[in-house]
Amino acid sequence: MGRPEELARLVQVDHTDEISALEETLLARILGGLAAKFEQLTGRSLKAWTVAFGSPDAPAVPGAALTRLLASVRAAVRRLVGDLGSRAATALTDTLPSIAAAAAQQGSAFVRAAAGHTARQATPRIPGRLKARATTMRDAADERVRGSLAALRARTVRRWSDVATGIGHARAAVSTVEQHVATAVNEVVNETLATTVRMVGEMRLWIAEADACVTCSAYSGLVVDIDAAFPGGLSWDPVQRVASAPAVISPPVHPRCRCRVLPWSARWETGAVPLPLHLQRQGRRNIAYGRARPSETRSARIRAAAELLRSGVDLPPDVRAAAQRAVRNRRFAAA
Repeated sequence: MGRPEELARLVQVDHTDEISALEETLLARILGGLAAKFEQLTGRSLKAWTVAFGSPDAPAVPGAALTRLLASVRAAVRRLVGDLGSRAATALTDTLPSIAAAAAQQGSAFVRAAAGHTARQATPRIPGRLKARATTMRDAADERVRGSLAALRARTVRRWSDVATGIGHARAAVSTVEQHVATAVNEVVNETLATTVRMVGEMRLWIAEADACVTCSAYSGLVVDIDAAFPGGLSWDPVQRVASAPAVISPPVHPRCRCRVLPWSARWETGAVPLPLHLQRQGRRNIAYGRARPSETRSARIRAAAELLRSGVDLPPDVRAAAQRAVRNRRFAAA
């Protein structure tokens, strides 16, 4: 049976990196080179505006020059992302089976490491509701493109900033695809792992990333019965906590969430610190030291550190001291 540190590293590093690599390959197939092409489009459009109207700050003059400029930008948008939704949906549908297969292997590998014996591997299956994610993504991306083309019309464009806004709508289609892909991948991973949980039985264990956000850190290490759900609305940040939130069956709990639910049994515990407790301590340490996602604000992390101190949970002296310094100074020490 693996030690808790080894089991955590297996899931949080080895297995997460493997799935992330598959996701990155998928996104490269869908989005390859788009970021640079949008930068080029923005630069060309700004130059054309300056030539046509005298400077980037000059107002538009209705007429042939404005019509030609906007027609050129709209044509470029169609060329870059006009079929992005369809391409992304096809690529996602094609790739989900391989992601499910990888997750099935990972679930079996975790049980083997945790229990010390070989576990039967789950049969990968993509439910219809997860296949529908591709259609939802396509429609959302197409809506962004339509918004871009509508904004790039002479009746709405008065300044260069209006052109930049229209191009920004088109670029948002890329972010939409990235977010939907990340969510779909995690949903498929956890749907596949749920089969492993049902095969092994006993309990379900929530494992967050090693540097999880203030919400996922509150879930990491929680164990529930095999047929039970996890409590909803948890977060170390009291502002983000929702007491009336519905129960959570499994991750993801937010866009780009990398949490997983895996099988667990008290019979697998080795040493004084079982894996669930190790994960809980890891999450508390993250909160105390401010190790969180780049998207989180410092104020949210400070509130989380203060809540950790108020919670009354048993904290090692260094963790308690780190949280106290952060709350007192309103900032975290440099890593």
